[in-house]
Amino acid sequence: MPAPARTVRVSLTRTVDDSYDILIRPGLLAEIAADLAEARFGQAYALICDSTTEELFGRRLLADLTSRGLPAQLFGVPAGEASKSIETFAGLLASLKTARFTRKDCVIALGGGMVGDLSGFVAGCYMRGLPFVQIPTTLLAQVDSSVGGKVAVNVKDGKNYCGLFHQPRRVYIDPTTLSSLPRDQLLSGLAEVLKHALIADRSFYDFLLENAPAVLGLAPEAVSHLVATSCAIKAKVVEADEREAGLRMILNYGHTIGHAIEDAMAYALPHGQCVAYGMRVVARAARDLDLLPEPDYQAHETLLDAYGLATEPLRLDPDRIMTLALGDKKAGRDRLVFVVPRAIGRVEIRDDLDHAAVTRALGHILA
Repeated sequence: MPAPARTVRVSLTRTVDDSYDILIRPGLLAEIAADLAEARFGQAYALICDSTTEELFGRRLLADLTSRGLPAQLFGVPAGEASKSIETFAGLLASLKTARFTRKDCVIALGGGMVGDLSGFVAGCYMRGLPFVQIPTTLLAQVDSSVGGKVAVNVKDGKNYCGLFHQPRRVYIDPTTLSSLPRDQLLSGLAEVLKHALIADRSFYDFLLENAPAVLGLAPEAVSHLVATSCAIKAKVVEADEREAGLRMILNYGHTIGHAIEDAMAYALPHGQCVAYGMRVVARAARDLDLLPEPDYQAHETLLDAYGLATEPLRLDPDRIMTLALGDKKAGRDRLVFVVPRAIGRVEIRDDLDHAAVTRALGHILA
């Protein structure tokens, strides 16, 4: 018998009970159809994946579902961020209608963050809401976007501007899917993992630093532990602030500057790498403003160095990055809200961080 899956419970009961389990175990992908046959989240299943995950995992899962007597249909979209659009969203709604899916059915999101965001938004809007389950196959999706219920599509010049909160019924995570990832996508996900340690858990920081070779080599036990720990950290934050009214903003550490770098580079650099640059910039500004002690700053940089994150110069104009950051949807009218590290495992939200200090830090980190 295989070892039982690690389970992270996301408890959301303030208004209605939207709680769900995150199941994590190597080899879990082969058992999902059996679990869905028992759980019966829907009478029929709309399996949404992109062209990459369709080839790697989608056709096999579709066959597993039908072999279990579960009516299922696969809906594919092109791989890439361009598919996370209003046009693709509308096309999927039309396809579901043509295929006669109803509110008694369920959406399955199989793939990375783009697929999860798009599929979740489709599920949240079609017939005023279908249940859906997440099967994230990239590390970034496993530790970040699949947890918390934030789903969205992009609009022109606006990332995630059209979205809602729609919690999944269950999340299935099989760490063995990560072996299919290109190296840059693995590192992008690891940036979010490191972020969780830096904002909330010193002992997790120690684990990541001590086990960097095992993690980078995708050792199953090390990867399963880091995925479960990251999900547990994010679940705790989401439970306390489901709709991002306060505490949940700490999950945006590195994102204020990271999103601006993404914009400046026309999304040529993976999201996690951009966030890693953002974390380095804010940490340096905090150190320079005597908000982050020097030993903690050095520990912060040592962890990012151990994983090779945000180590190359980008040659971007610091003033342009600040201008782009001020235009981000998370910014105030003329002040930027930053998640500021105060120690390893502890951050605070501030809207009074000196912009000149951030600009100077940008000049140092990006040069």
